[in-house]
This record gives sequence, C-alpha cells and structure tokens, in this order.
Amino acid sequence: MIRRKIHHGFSLIELMISLAILATLGALAAPMLGSNDALQLDIARRLLVSDLEYAQILAISTPDDSISLVVDDTGAGWHIARTSTPAIPLEDSTTNEALVTFFGQGAAISAPDIVIQSNMSENMISFNQNGGLVDFSQTAKITLLCGESTASIQVSPTTGTIR
Repeated sequence: MIRRKIHHGFSLIELMISLAILATLGALAAPMLGSNDALQLDIARRLLVSDLEYAQILAISTPDDSISLVVDDTGAGWHIARTSTPAIPLEDSTTNEALVTFFGQGAAISAPDIVIQSNMSENMISFNQNGGLVDFSQTAKITLLCGESTASIQVSPTTGTIR
C-alpha cells in the first residue's frame, strides 16, 4: 500500500496571483484616500473659465451693453449679468435658468469647499463688445481657495485672454 502525503497550504503560483490582485486593488484605491482639494480646485477652475468665456461671447454678441461675471460677496459662487444691472443674473437662452453658479450646488456640486475672491472693484469682471475688459487699468485676477490649496485665473485687460 502506497501512502500519499497530503500537503496543506498554497502553491507559489497561487500566492503570486493573490499578491498581484491585491497590488492592483491597492493602486486603484490609493487616489481615493488622498486629499481632494486639488480635484475640487480643478472642477471650480474649469467651471469659472467656462463662464468667463461665455460672458465674453455674450458681450461680443450684444455690443449695446457690457456683460459681467459677478463674484458673490460671500465667496460662495458667481453669476453672469449685464453690467448695467449687476444684481440681476441673465437667463440661459435655452433652459431659461439663471446663469448662477454656487459651490456645492448644480454643476459645482463636486466642489463644496471652494471660496472665490476677485481683485476687481465691486467683484465684477466686465467684458466690452470686443471681448476685453471694460476697465483697462488692471488685469483681473480671480483666486480660488480650498483648504491650504489655491488656484488663480487672470484675464488680460486688453485682449480678454484667460490664463
């Protein structure tokens, strides 16, 4: 009668496959454990640049009145309005919704911890019929803050170039 030895445990191949699976899962999960301040800043920056460009387009298409992006005094968001009536947001021509953005709501729901600041008087970045700023005296600078991180956007006064 031949006796067989019964081996308990895992083979080297099984251990290597298990380690490879764990390493892959760890690599996928690691970014989720880090700070999301940079992600929130990126979302807010992209939304702001998009709305600045939209305000420029509106100003070029309506030469009778300049268009402004008005930063909320509390730093919670902004809206697009005519410079002659800055407190009244314009409406989207397609959806008839006010052109208002607040952090933590709507399109900016993924950026609830952002605060926005502007160096312009009355927190208005106003565009003329040529797409440049109404006030040629200074470059418009908008700063986005999230925790210890910041991002800034500058608008050239003469050309309206957004950087």
